[in-house]
Amino acid sequence: MLKQRLTRAERQAQTRQELLDAAARVFVRRGLQGSSVEEISAEAGYTRGAFYSNFRSKNELFVELLLERVYTAYTAMAEAGLQDPARVPTLRQTGEMLAALQADAEGSWLFRLWLECLAQAGRDERLRELAAGFWKGNRARTATLVERATGHSPERAKALATAMIALDIGLAIQHFVDPDEVGLELYPELYGRLLSGPLSEAS
Repeated sequence: MLKQRLTRAERQAQTRQELLDAAARVFVRRGLQGSSVEEISAEAGYTRGAFYSNFRSKNELFVELLLERVYTAYTAMAEAGLQDPARVPTLRQTGEMLAALQADAEGSWLFRLWLECLAQAGRDERLRELAAGFWKGNRARTATLVERATGHSPERAKALATAMIALDIGLAIQHFVDPDEVGLELYPELYGRLLSGPLSEAS
């Protein structure tokens, strides 16, 4: 059978995806600061020219990688509940899903990259925009789920969504630096205990 020839747009999309996949591997080994355009290009089997035909900089690639790998994971969790009210998770189930993301090998290294992103956000406006956009979208979807599940006002639902994100981030950071003291089993326990009262109280 003859191999189907790719169009120019398909080839470019393939090259772009292979560079993203290669960057993921390099970032795991080197971190954001320790990696280079040259190493990412070589890992993917391309030249620097191919890299710069697809991305303006290493940071731009980094932003797209995080959006592709991190944002989609959280979005998928929220969209499932938005599309089918019967699939809206309980607080404990939400904690279990977030703990599973942290336990997953890919989720763990992506979180380390996310910490690097935040560390550099004070010096890079694009990375600040990435962080703000990620949390804004996550907050909005979570607030919609809270509002539908509880009947709270949009303002209260947004405040509770912010609290849920804060608990997720706080537990993830503490688990990252001290996993023996802060285990992932705390996720479902604390989501169920700390948030059940505020979520059930009247608006």
